[in-house]
Amino acid sequence: MRLFSRLRDPELSNIVIYGIATGLAAVLILVQTRVLWRALTPADFGVWALLDPVLIPVASIVLFGIDHAIVKQLRVDHLPLRVVTGNLLVTTLPAAALCLLVIGIIFHLSFHSGWTTALLLTVAGEALMLMMQTAFRATGAVRLFAALLLSRNLLYLVLLLGIQANSGMVSLSVGLVFLTRGGCVMLVGMAAVAALRPVPRIDWARYRDALHYGFPLLLTTVIYAVTDMTDRWFLADFTGVVAVGVYALHLKVAAILSQAIVIPFGLWFPPERFKRINDVDEGRSFFIATATVLALICGYLSGCVWLARDLVLSLIAPGIVASPLILACCLAAVTCLALSHAFNVGLLMPGHTRKNAICTVYTITATVLAAGILVPLFGMNGAAVSRLFGGLVLVGVTAVWSNRVFPIAFPFATILAYFAASAAAAAALNRAATGHGLKGLAVALVAWTAVTLLFAALWWTRLRPARGVRSRPFRRQSGRQG
Repeated sequence: MRLFSRLRDPELSNIVIYGIATGLAAVLILVQTRVLWRALTPADFGVWALLDPVLIPVASIVLFGIDHAIVKQLRVDHLPLRVVTGNLLVTTLPAAALCLLVIGIIFHLSFHSGWTTALLLTVAGEALMLMMQTAFRATGAVRLFAALLLSRNLLYLVLLLGIQANSGMVSLSVGLVFLTRGGCVMLVGMAAVAALRPVPRIDWARYRDALHYGFPLLLTTVIYAVTDMTDRWFLADFTGVVAVGVYALHLKVAAILSQAIVIPFGLWFPPERFKRINDVDEGRSFFIATATVLALICGYLSGCVWLARDLVLSLIAPGIVASPLILACCLAAVTCLALSHAFNVGLLMPGHTRKNAICTVYTITATVLAAGILVPLFGMNGAAVSRLFGGLVLVGVTAVWSNRVFPIAFPFATILAYFAASAAAAAALNRAATGHGLKGLAVALVAWTAVTLLFAALWWTRLRPARGVRSRPFRRQSGRQG
């Protein structure tokens, strides 16, 4: 009965819904990748792999970061959601339209592409989706968020398959692929607007407040997007777009972890952070427990995906053999990204958001230097190592600087020891399972689960007596936000 009542807890049910929705979305994305792998030529797939990841960051640029301020204006300023969303949607239209025009001109002059309009439609639709997704999760409307997320991915997949089947085309063009995606996100985004029914009200003071709060976070998003693409750009320059396509397949496999953990956590954690900061210990016990559980989950799922890499990649792209090193680095980089969110409490306080961009500047500098040295020497392996190096810098710098603003006694040494021991255990299980087919993989996964449970029990036993407030309290600062 206690377990049943716990499952009915709204906070836990919200996390479960986030997890299920993003998990199903991850499956749909993997199916989309398989369809595109077969429908595009290797060169076109490489072009798609270079452009597809930057569409959402570019959509954030079109919004100038105001989507980040929805949670702040709702939770901190206590404004109604329909008023906040309506004001931001209306007042951002002139700047967004001008930004889209500039992006279109730059892209057309740089690449002389015949499908610039398709890209702009996709960017505009993704910008609208960002606003609506943030609005739904800001109020905990997880079912609406889940419906929005799944409908856009399902509709996109159905249309891709339908176009292929009805036209009789063996292969699709990159322009048609982006046009299809743009139409899907715009249609679903408009349906979400109709469901929310925002109040269109112009309030330039609130818009400026949203810019003030969200623009530094936008800089962080953009810089991180550049960091995320650095290895692919160097790889395209030195080995060509076909190699980028193969490398992107490994990133898609690693994205299973991102879709299952990082995205749901990133959706759930920001509003929860604002609520927990009002606890007696200002949320420190909660933040320590959250980081601990997140590290355990990331380690376990990373091991599962890595051990089953050959099976998973063959489902996405038949004929491609997975690289253990590349996938391990990609999974570790995703884990670093997840933990950088969990460790980042202080830098998302009003008045400190600009520091996130500085942390990401350190990250991109490290990634560019590593990629510039390693990719020409080691190709895809060098690209993967440079990605991991950038992730380590991101989580390290973010944790240190956030702790200066808001001290929390995170168990950093224990987390590092856990990941080292887990990596050794996964390598040993992989060696034992090699050559034994699906039966060996099944045994390895069962053994991996048992090893993780053992590590978790040892860790939690050690952590519980020490958990609590062990550092000076945070004093909220008054002053300008940004």
